Order: sequence, then C-alpha cells, then structure tokens
Amino acid sequence: MNNFATAQTITQKIPITKPTFGEEEIAAVREVLESGWVVQGPKVAEFEKRFADIVGSDHAVATTSCTTALHLLMIASGIGQGDSVLLPAFTFVASANAVEYTGARPEFVDIDLNTFAVDVGQLERLLRLRRSIDAKCVMPVSLFGLCADMPAINELAAQHGLCVLEDAACGLGAYREENHAATEAWAGAFSMHPRKAISTGEGGMIVTADPDFAARLRSLRDHGASATDYQRHVEQGGSLLPEFNQLGYNYRLTDIQAAIGLVQLEKAGFILERRRELAAMYDALLSDCEKLVTPGAPQSCRHAYQSYVCLYGSNSV
Repeated sequence: MNNFATAQTITQKIPITKPTFGEEEIAAVREVLESGWVVQGPKVAEFEKRFADIVGSDHAVATTSCTTALHLLMIASGIGQGDSVLLPAFTFVASANAVEYTGARPEFVDIDLNTFAVDVGQLERLLRLRRSIDAKCVMPVSLFGLCADMPAINELAAQHGLCVLEDAACGLGAYREENHAATEAWAGAFSMHPRKAISTGEGGMIVTADPDFAARLRSLRDHGASATDYQRHVEQGGSLLPEFNQLGYNYRLTDIQAAIGLVQLEKAGFILERRRELAAMYDALLSDCEKLVTPGAPQSCRHAYQSYVCLYGSNSV
C-alpha cells in the first residue's frame, strides 16, 4: 500500500499541449470587459489587420473556428451539391466536414510520407484520368506546420480550372521560400485552437488577396448582413438594422477572443522559435533511432512544428 501511494504521488501528467497564456492576456480581457463592447468590434478589426500584416496578406477575416472558416470558404466559392473537392486523405476530420456541410463530396488523394501533404503526383494522375470531372476545388493542407507544394498544386489547378483553398489550420509560422502558408492559395484558413502555436481558446482566421471575396466572407460570417453591428454603432448610432440579402451564419469572433489574440501575436515570434529549438533538440536526441524518421522539410520550406510527428517502421520513405 505504501509503495502504491508513493507511486501515485510521483505520477506526473504531461499535457498534449499547453497554451502560452499569462498576465498580459488577463489584462487584455479585463480591458475589453470594462469597455462594454465584448462582441465582434474594434478588437476583432485590429486583430485581423495585425494578423494580415504578420502573414503578408492583404485581407484577414476572423471566425469562430478554422472549421467555420473552411465552411465559409466553400460557400463563398460557390461550392455545393454535385461538386467535389480534392483533399489529402490524411488530415483532421474538419477538412472533409467543411466540404460535406455544403452538400459537396470530399475526394481523397494520397499523401507524400516525407511531408504528410498531398502527393502532387497522385493529384495529377487523378485529374488526368478524369475521375474527378465534377471537381471544383483543391484543398491542400499545410499539415503539422509544413507548407504543401503550392506552386505545383496551383499549376495543376489552373490547368483544370479549379480554385485552390488552403487548410492552413497548423500553418502559422510556416513558410515556403518567402511565402507564408495560405498566401499562395486564393484563400486559406488558420486555427487558433489551444493545440496551435497561438490560441484564442477557439477561433479561426481566413486570409485572401481578393477584396471582394473578403467582403463576401465578412457578410457571410455575420448572418449575411450588409454591415456589422460595430459599423452601425459608429456610423448610424446603432439603431437601424442592415439589409440581409443572402443566407449567412453566426460565425463571429468576439472582442474578448480578439484581445487575447492580439497579445498572442506579440508572443508568436518567441513561441515559434522555441518550437524550432525543441524540434532541433528532438532531432539530435532521436538521430540514432534507426526505425524512426523525424520530421523534415524541403530545402525551400521553413517548418513551424505545430506538432513534431515521426514516422515509425522504416529509416527511409
């Protein structure tokens, strides 16, 4: 009994992740609560602008999660019943769910085991064989913090008349050459779930270079409204309802979450560098494990290490 009790006392639970929160986030939330404006408002707008600046995009649109962000991308792109979307067979279920929400069909493509991203050769063969004649979109996934082969994917998509919408849920801090994840697609979506580099509890962010597409997304996330509550409050005194000319959704991030996100963005550089330092340490410690393939990256890419994922069973793939 004593030995059992001792063993129980020294047992330590290691969490799968632990967000980097501190007094700064608490102070930011307090400021929003004291302001009286807690729904989507000035902090969300500031968060969007800062996020766009950091990743190098013209526009950013905040949502309640990456899943809802992907759903909005499908809707805003006109994807629906009878269409199919090509995406990697190895990804989180949200990628496929967002397609199914619209009535479209996910069509899975094998992955490259060196990157865990969609295998461009398999994608090309699938399109060449015309098995995907109803395909309307390619959804590459920058899985675990490594960019997909976007130049090759974009070239194939252009040849077959497909739009490219990137699931960059894990992609904050990931680069291909000088291009941040999601910025080489027509639009892309990030996650701010606690397992990601920065977190707002739950939250998503869409980036795009297309101003009209961004405006449509902003309307769709807000019930299809022609103006936001904050715009009406500032410009019209808040008393008149906007027009609702399209079916929309309540996918709005709150100013409470955005305030946390702004602080998290200030810490993002440190968080990402620390992840890379730890990955280098793991690389060194695991270098003698012949059956374990540690995560690598093409020479043109910079890994963000949202997760450190190894392949077991072979020393080469």
